[in-house]
Amino acid sequence: MHRSFIALLCLGFVRAILQNVTVDDTSPDIVYGGRKFQCNTATPCDESTDELFNQSATLTSGSITFNFTGVAYYASLEVLGVADIMLDGEVLAALNTTTPSDTITDYIFKTGLNNIPHTLSIVPAANPLTIIGLDQLIYTASLPDKKSHVGAIVGGVIAGVALILGLLLAALFARRRKLILRRNQRKSAVLRGITVARQNHAAGEEDAKELPTSS
Repeated sequence: MHRSFIALLCLGFVRAILQNVTVDDTSPDIVYGGRKFQCNTATPCDESTDELFNQSATLTSGSITFNFTGVAYYASLEVLGVADIMLDGEVLAALNTTTPSDTITDYIFKTGLNNIPHTLSIVPAANPLTIIGLDQLIYTASLPDKKSHVGAIVGGVIAGVALILGLLLAALFARRRKLILRRNQRKSAVLRGITVARQNHAAGEEDAKELPTSS
C-alpha cells in the first residue's frame, strides 16, 4: 500500500511532451500491399526528387498500412485515381483524381487522437487503377517528460515517505497514550480498593471498641 501511494505521488509530477516522428517511405514499418516502385536519385521518376524527404518516394498500386501510437498523423503523398484514407478501420477521407493533370500532392492529417495504438491505411480502388506515391509519414507521439521533472519526482517521493513516517509516529503515539491511560485507570482502581479496604478496617476497629465488655 505504501509503495502504491509513493508511485501515485510520482505519477502526479510526470508530464507529457509531444514529439513529431518522421517515417520515410522506405521504412520497414510501412507495409505495402502490392507492387511498388522506388523513385530516388538513382531511379528518378518524371520529376526531380530534390523536393522529396530523403530524396525518395514509393509508388504502389496496392494498399499502404502503418501502425503507430500517438495523438496525430500527417501523410505526404500523391494519388492518381481513387483511394480511401482509413484510421482504425474507419474511412476519414476519399481522394478522387482521374487524370495526370489532376494528380494532387496533399498532406492528409488528423489531430486530437487518443494516445493509443492506431492503424493508418491508404486503400486504392481496384477500378479505375490507382497509383499512390508516398513521400513520408509523420506522427505525433505523447511521451512522458521524465528528465525535466526529476527534482519534482524526488521531492514527491520524499514527501510521501515523510507523510507515511508521520502517520506511523502518530499511530504509535496514540497507542502509547492509550496504554498509559489504561495503566493509570488500573492504578486508580487499585488505589480506590486500598482506600476502601483501609476505611473498612478502620470502621471495624471502631466497632470493636464500642462493644461492651463482660464483667
